[in-house]
Amino acid sequence: MSQTDKYIRQDSRQHKTDEAERYLEDRAQLLDTIREMINVEIDRRGGCMQGGAIPQKPPPEDEHRKLTFLQWLKNLI
Repeated sequence: MSQTDKYIRQDSRQHKTDEAERYLEDRAQLLDTIREMINVEIDRRGGCMQGGAIPQKPPPEDEHRKLTFLQWLKNLI
């Protein structure tokens, strides 16, 4: 095997690794977006159940609520 073939294979592996990392980052970002949407809906419905009125727009996100998806899932369970 020549050096060129070796470098081509390494570049191919690196490219696949980079693609996988981008894919995972995109999916994690989508899950965080979905989590935020669910939190807003839970807050909205929770306000109705406690006798409060439905807010016209969702309350602003507090900094302490910025959790990763895994942290949110652990807190949910």
